[in-house]
Amino acid sequence: MDKVAPIFDVPDDEVEERDRPFNAFRFAASENAKAIVTEVIGLLLNYEAYFGLKKNKRRAKDQETFDLTVDAILSDLMHHHLVGEDGSIYVTRSNRVLGTKSRYRPRAYSKMFPYILDLLAKPEMGFVVQDVAPAIEGLARSTVVRAGQRLLSRIDEGEIGLDDLGEHPHGETIILKRTKDVDDYWDDGGWQEYQDTAVTDQFRLELDHINQWLASADLRFENTGIPWPQTTFHIGDRQLRRVFTQGRFDSGGRLFGGFWQRLRKHERRQGLWISGEKAVELDYGQVGPRIVYALSGQKPPTDDLYHLWGYTQQRDGIKRVMSAMIFASDRLDRFPKGTRKLFRRSDNIGEVVEAIEAKHPLIKDSFHRGLGHETQFVESQIMVEVILTLKAEGIVALPIHDAVMVPATKASTATEVMLSTFHRHTGVEGIVTEEA
Repeated sequence: MDKVAPIFDVPDDEVEERDRPFNAFRFAASENAKAIVTEVIGLLLNYEAYFGLKKNKRRAKDQETFDLTVDAILSDLMHHHLVGEDGSIYVTRSNRVLGTKSRYRPRAYSKMFPYILDLLAKPEMGFVVQDVAPAIEGLARSTVVRAGQRLLSRIDEGEIGLDDLGEHPHGETIILKRTKDVDDYWDDGGWQEYQDTAVTDQFRLELDHINQWLASADLRFENTGIPWPQTTFHIGDRQLRRVFTQGRFDSGGRLFGGFWQRLRKHERRQGLWISGEKAVELDYGQVGPRIVYALSGQKPPTDDLYHLWGYTQQRDGIKRVMSAMIFASDRLDRFPKGTRKLFRRSDNIGEVVEAIEAKHPLIKDSFHRGLGHETQFVESQIMVEVILTLKAEGIVALPIHDAVMVPATKASTATEVMLSTFHRHTGVEGIVTEEA
């Protein structure tokens, strides 16, 4: 069967991702949770001995890795069950991946991982259920895992809650993603190894300062009055990572992670409190096109950049199509995925693209040139500086791509910082709005 070429979509990091990778940094933090892990390790060792799977005793270091892996698997599955996350946890069983040294992978995700996972999934164990698809090249997310009935029983018996689980600081917060193979439909642009430079050291140092600041921040969430279904999360999940794209450190760079990014808009606006105050969301308006104007050496118009005559009721659709035009390397010949419903049946993509180009003749030649990741890098540099500047003033700011959540009484100060920082980086005026 021939591969189907993917329809050009809005950027990956603007699409909500419900499935998530295995988090090998989880661990049992309380005595009750540790008791479950200790019991399971003992059962696995007895199983190995009974069936003769291990002829020689493991070296101390190897046994420590074994124990860490069991702890991480059980803890992440318990966490996933307790927060009621949508989607699944996917893992890799690739010997090529797990057997290769990587800056991204913790000790708990080693070449022993598939073996330990299989032990936990044995019918006699029943702690893990795994759905292993056939070994087809390119299926990076072929194995899905979830808590088995025996682990679920231990969660209930031990009255395990989220406070019983912890998360080690992630070993690497500066992530470099390689360019996707356009000829491989299944290629999701995996993480790429790199050598540290003064630039990556600076990025990591800045992010370390931010993560330390957020770890000690006074944050709370009140769900009273928020309609169901509500997103489940743990308020201790605060560590951010910075993800660069296209195999370059001047591409992408957005901040990901932090429980507040998992929340739906109405949830964080209604329920999030920072430093004892209700949080408000300050959003950079029309940030992508404004940065494109800056990169083109032009000044943006003073009116709404997404307002087009003839499409006044389709502003949301125009915004998403324009974003796709900034990211695309070839001229759009169809509506980006998920945007057709935002337009009238009589609208066609060719006329919409021409209308956008007519609205923005000064940057017409900057569309369809693949500048999206470059604009995101400028945006990410601005956001990092905004957070650090507010930190220096004692103000906690929680980033959500091109927006921040801040205490209500600090909104005016934060807005000034955001506007001045945007102008300093781009040379054009920015727009900041407080989202209702």
